[in-house]
Amino acid sequence: MVSERDARPWRIDSARGPADNRTVSRNILVTNDDGIDSPGLWALVRAVAPLGDHVYVIAPTVNQSAVGAGITLRRELHWERYTGDQTPGVEAWHVNGTPADCVLVGMSKIVEHDIHWIVSGVNQGANVGNDILASGTVGGALQGHFIGLTSMAFSQTTRDGEETDWSCAERVAALIARAAANGDLPTDVFLNINVPYRTYEELGGVLVTRMGRHGYLKLKEAFENVGVIEREVELMTNPDTPPGTDTWALANGYVSVSPLQSNLTDHRLLDLLSERLNAAFGGPAAG
Repeated sequence: MVSERDARPWRIDSARGPADNRTVSRNILVTNDDGIDSPGLWALVRAVAPLGDHVYVIAPTVNQSAVGAGITLRRELHWERYTGDQTPGVEAWHVNGTPADCVLVGMSKIVEHDIHWIVSGVNQGANVGNDILASGTVGGALQGHFIGLTSMAFSQTTRDGEETDWSCAERVAALIARAAANGDLPTDVFLNINVPYRTYEELGGVLVTRMGRHGYLKLKEAFENVGVIEREVELMTNPDTPPGTDTWALANGYVSVSPLQSNLTDHRLLDLLSERLNAAFGGPAAG
């Protein structure tokens, strides 16, 4: 059992029906890192579209997994309307860049309304632990966090050799989005949400978690070809990871909801480093 000290249960299934105040305009930008044709992207669009007055999909033309929050500096970016199958009433574009590029291009060149939410995903594969620093899914949502918008990144674990069923992740995304629409979350919240691959009824519940130390990315030699090494994603489950972490939640069948921030400063070391470096360089603390 997970104690309150380790993680905090959250009953998202108790979200209150339709959004309480639909006189408030809500415009949503949806992106991902798996590309414009990813089924996970359109599952997320279906989840949030009923909550938005205007919904824009602006996603990479091709897969951009593991690009983190990277942006394109040394080549031109191009964007075009998406002509494939899509959710009715949703305007969709694709960009030949990263998820962060998509948000930056969308906000400055494509959208015609003020955006209130940035949502990213649903990624095919978990983004937990240290992996989130490499995640394009998280990197796309991070652009919204930089400017104080409600920002959420959604990912789902998968199973090798199986066609992915997105229905559970879609339902979870809809309920969490509903909670945000009802005012249950801070307006500048930045959430990283991971859904285990199972049916909604099989979920253990929802836990508010912290980042684990380790994730699922591993450098793996896939084949010998003049010493080429491929970087693959191994979807492992380790029930021995520390309780209260995102990795533990997934390994034990829970949805993980991790509140994130972009400030990476280790505040514990500010005074200690200041004292020691001042001493080393003959500064005030040297006496």
